[in-house]
Amino acid sequence: MGWRQLIIWMSILGVTMGSAPTSEPRSGSANDDEALSSLIWFQEREAGTGYYAVRMIATPRYLRIDDGDDSGDFLLFDRGERAIYSVDHENQSVLVINAKSFALDRPQRLQMAEEELSSAGSPLIDGKAIRVFRLYTNDQLCFEVAAAAGLLPGAVAALREFHLALAAEQAALASRMPKDVQSDCDLSDTVFTPDRYLRFGFPVRQRDYNGKTRELSDFDPSYRADPRLFTIPLRYRRFTSGDFPG
Repeated sequence: MGWRQLIIWMSILGVTMGSAPTSEPRSGSANDDEALSSLIWFQEREAGTGYYAVRMIATPRYLRIDDGDDSGDFLLFDRGERAIYSVDHENQSVLVINAKSFALDRPQRLQMAEEELSSAGSPLIDGKAIRVFRLYTNDQLCFEVAAAAGLLPGAVAALREFHLALAAEQAALASRMPKDVQSDCDLSDTVFTPDRYLRFGFPVRQRDYNGKTRELSDFDPSYRADPRLFTIPLRYRRFTSGDFPG
């Protein structure tokens, strides 16, 4: 799921699950320590569409995902509070998702496996070797990832925490879907093991079973970001996707 699609999906959750104003999240000025960060650029596309730019800025406290426009819509993950904020400037609203446990039982049928492919001839990235893996669920190819172990470890940790924080929302969505339309890949890669593609290092190239691809295009591990990029507008109305059992 691309970051743009994630914003749309989160907005739908906010409407269909009974949106309501929530308490004030961390807002205003970010700590100056957040200015030192990792800046990461990807080229991303869905099947049948063209590439578009995705920017990630990872700090010890935050992960921001956007299209590179400082004043545009964005996702902000507060790693300390384990909360995700989807900011929509046009509607002056923020959808808030707080990480929580969930009670969806893991189906016994989910059998996961991995296969390492030859990476001969792959270039080094910042001196780190690239290894290529295919990830399967019930013999279905769900994910192919080329990863560099030891590259941008702070960003890897931030992405892992982000996916785990989002898992309860994905579990709630899956619980409302008829079992005959549930995808084994979606269950494994968004609910039960959403971080499995990160086990091999930083993903420099990835492709899922729906054809969505993401490729690393540039990065700066010592980027000094504007602390204002990690703030939520105080005047915007907050919504929550609601509480789930668990």
